[in-house]
Amino acid sequence: MQAFIVRANLSNSFAYDCIVSGGNQLDDYYALLRERMAVGRLMLRYTFCVLRVEAESRSKCIEDLSSVWNELFPENAEDISFIVTPDVGGDVKELMAAIYNGYYGILPYQQMTTELASEIPLLRERGALGALRRQNYLIAIDSGCGFTTMLSSFGDYLSRMKVYDDDKEGKRKNYCEYKLAAETENGFVSAADTVNDLRDNLSNNVYNVIGLDISYFLGDGKFDELRSFIKRIDVMQDDYIFFFRIPFLEKKALDDVASVLSDVALLKTVQIAPLHDAVLAERFYDVLKKHGYNMGESLAETFFERVRAEKRDGRFYGFKTAEKIAQEIVLQKAAHDSEEEAKGNAVDRLTISPDDVSGFTAVKKKDKDGYEQLYELIGMENIAERVKEIVSQVKLAAADERLDRPCIHMRFIGSPGTGKTTVARIIGQIFREEGLLRKGAFMEYTARSLCAEYVGQTAARTAAVCRDSYGSVLFIDEAYALYQDDTHTNDYGKEALTTLISEMENHRDDMLVIMAGYTDDMETLMKGNAGLRSRMPYAITFENYTREQLFDIFMLMVKKHFDYTPELENEVHQYFRSLSDELLSSREFANARFVRNLYERTWSKAALRASLAGVNRIALSRDDFIAASSEKEFSEKLEQKKRIGF
Repeated sequence: MQAFIVRANLSNSFAYDCIVSGGNQLDDYYALLRERMAVGRLMLRYTFCVLRVEAESRSKCIEDLSSVWNELFPENAEDISFIVTPDVGGDVKELMAAIYNGYYGILPYQQMTTELASEIPLLRERGALGALRRQNYLIAIDSGCGFTTMLSSFGDYLSRMKVYDDDKEGKRKNYCEYKLAAETENGFVSAADTVNDLRDNLSNNVYNVIGLDISYFLGDGKFDELRSFIKRIDVMQDDYIFFFRIPFLEKKALDDVASVLSDVALLKTVQIAPLHDAVLAERFYDVLKKHGYNMGESLAETFFERVRAEKRDGRFYGFKTAEKIAQEIVLQKAAHDSEEEAKGNAVDRLTISPDDVSGFTAVKKKDKDGYEQLYELIGMENIAERVKEIVSQVKLAAADERLDRPCIHMRFIGSPGTGKTTVARIIGQIFREEGLLRKGAFMEYTARSLCAEYVGQTAARTAAVCRDSYGSVLFIDEAYALYQDDTHTNDYGKEALTTLISEMENHRDDMLVIMAGYTDDMETLMKGNAGLRSRMPYAITFENYTREQLFDIFMLMVKKHFDYTPELENEVHQYFRSLSDELLSSREFANARFVRNLYERTWSKAALRASLAGVNRIALSRDDFIAASSEKEFSEKLEQKKRIGF
């Protein structure tokens, strides 16, 4: 029998479902393993576990581990994978334990180091470690996904594996990192600056690994510059191993970069996919534990909702964002406990629950079902009936095998502020309640946030957004921005649209894409791709609100949150009745968004008045509304009518 260290990895989607449900299937798996095999647990997390297993061989080890998993979760046989290395002693064992235990979302790197652990002794035996020292790596990884961690880890790995003969005294530093074209106090870092600095370091400080962010060379026409740069650093190959970093790209674009590098350098490509929410949850959990807290039931969904909000503008910083969210929650927990204890209430100081951080996300948990929420919306009666028709049709098709299940993707057509986002969020809940979507979560993006900076990066970003949206609603506002016209040959919107259509077809039963925009612009978008209209069979039109509906929306918000004087309602009614037809029908008018902004400005005026008067309770008055509506953005320019009180 041999001893092996095994990292068992759950698929991201399966791990996500486990985290949301509050369970940990790996607990049950390990318990059954102990009954069947000689196994010890080194680490147990949500997305992976690290085990010490005794088996006849590596292949038999994987076979036995898989057999137990399949017995426990027969319908999820494909949702687990294994990385296995012999359990050797000394520094190597300690190193592999660190790589297996502490890193999230970089399985290809962990697989690579596992393979090298077996190969390096053979290379040393043949005196061929020089070949490994000339091996370089192209790492396709987005910002915030662990590139610097990999540099540090691999530098330490090379030292412990004694890859450099000249490092007997351990003087080599693990790594150094550069970003070409990065802005500094003295301008931008050029390729020549980097080469010169590397030469200086070679004589003063020696590193195992040099990290080079070469994203700069992905711009149009820069591949010749990249070839020149690689040739200049080739003379340093015996002294450094290079990790070339670029964003995560689609395969063709990645292959093009790899082809340029491999013309000169010995190269291995490693792709690290954008971080899944389940992987981010591991880092979130780490930060909570570091500060002495446990993750209470359902807190994970609060975390995921905040992650979705952070991703909406297309700028997301991976683990750093997860850490920031965790730290915010810790601070809110402390504020909550302090306030409750001051009132004489008992609190659980060790566990954070969603109620402890109730103001952390903009989305509040609803007690009512989806249809109840939909029918409560002002002016949405016809849309609510249309949604019921769509749900009935999809459910009927799913239940009758003689019928083809229709695509469930939709187009929302209408002006800003007509309730498209609100309805899309509720539809996600309805589809989950009706069994048509697994999660029913709501992912919101603007069209241009799907587009990236470099060729091949947009397709990868769009695919990652879709991956996060499986089982949920993907809402794309201003969707018409994905297609301008056929003269824009370099527009990345077309690249995003092509990827999106492919995902819509491949996951037609497990993702609901809703594209929203103006009527004319959405019609132009449909012409941008021949297959788009057929994949979005449902078109729902959102009419502009009437004056009375705008008034009702304003007063609904007031009544929900504030006391108010009787004169306020009359003044508000008069204001909305005076809005001109030109304004209400103009493309720039934001409907309910306009109303919300006016409402928030009104109670802001009231809050200032109350603060100056030294009172805590706010009651909205006619004068507060007049002050707010008199400001430039609310005082109508088109055929403005003179109103009493202004």
